Amino acid sequence: MSVNRVLLILALSIGFFHTDADAQLFKKKKKKEQGAQFVLKTAPTPEEQAKALQKQLISPVRKQLNRFNLNIEKGVGFFTYQNQIQDAVVVQDASGSPFYLVPSGGERPIPTPVTGYTDWFSNAQSVQLERIDDDSNIFGSDTTDFVYRNNGRINPLIIRLSFSLKKLDRAHYERTGERIYLDDDMLRVGAGIGFGRLKFRNPVNQQEVGDLLRQYRLPQTSFSATKLFGTLSYNLYTLGDFSAIADVMGGVWRLGQNNGTVDNTVITYDPFVDVGFMFQKRFSKYFKGYVRPGFEYRKFNVAAGDLAVPHQFFMFSVSVGVLLKYPIYPRNKYQADQVQMEHVFNGRLYRGRPFYQNQNPRYGQNRKRRKPQGSYFPKPKKTKEKKAKNGN
Repeated sequence: MSVNRVLLILALSIGFFHTDADAQLFKKKKKKEQGAQFVLKTAPTPEEQAKALQKQLISPVRKQLNRFNLNIEKGVGFFTYQNQIQDAVVVQDASGSPFYLVPSGGERPIPTPVTGYTDWFSNAQSVQLERIDDDSNIFGSDTTDFVYRNNGRINPLIIRLSFSLKKLDRAHYERTGERIYLDDDMLRVGAGIGFGRLKFRNPVNQQEVGDLLRQYRLPQTSFSATKLFGTLSYNLYTLGDFSAIADVMGGVWRLGQNNGTVDNTVITYDPFVDVGFMFQKRFSKYFKGYVRPGFEYRKFNVAAGDLAVPHQFFMFSVSVGVLLKYPIYPRNKYQADQVQMEHVFNGRLYRGRPFYQNQNPRYGQNRKRRKPQGSYFPKPKKTKEKKAKNGN
């Protein structure tokens, strides 16, 4: 056997064994890589699938904005007022000159000189009294129930913003365990601002202590007032589109300057409380109207030297208001889309009606269709033959 033939056989044998070893090594690497890449994944639950689809169809920003409510209400009402004199006497001389509120510790006669106060409703101007005549009319709060009374009208305007907590669909939750919330609000928590005027019916506060004592003349009969408050509303009962809601407001308030007749530096205001009920009608998920009767209590004290003169208001008002919510679904700007219910269009969820109308009617034949921006077909022109037939 020649040397060349031996070398050829040896080369073929080495190549065969090398190829077989590479093939086995490649198979081992492939199996190892396949084993490392294989991960067992569980299928998403129906709830997860629904959330993913909802996130795709509904804007999360609009969904959160929809939880806020804007209330605007205007009302009319009636109030009663009383100013009860405490730890003081009212002094008026026989000539009928201006009378004064004088601090008293029950001493008779009143020691002089003494400081008296006029205009103790909103300003408390002090006057130094050198002496008090013997024939002066003196009426003390320690001997009689001394109260000045009046009444009048109010015209409140209230704007408030609240956050809604929805009602849980308990029947669905008990059947499936899935938490789905209804469109009706269970609770609303918010804050607001109010404006209005207190207009007294009489220019004087009347008293029933004695005929010899004059009535208290007010500096003016109309006073502006503002208030800032928090609000809590609870849905007591819902039947169809109608709801009965308990509504409570509480906060701070104050009188306006009113052409300089009110000095807020000498006035201390107590927090006010307003309790009422909303009888609400739902026109759509985003627009509601209501009537709200309510009772309110206000009080303030005027500092007259060492005296704190209390003034109290008991109010009853009836307000008519609207509640607006930001729509979750926008209107479709494509004019040819005439679907009236909430529907999916091009991967988004849209509403088919204005925000002040119901969004899911069973049928909508009475709804006016949207006018297209352009006419698709030109109007046919009347020919001479048609005009002749019509008598033109």
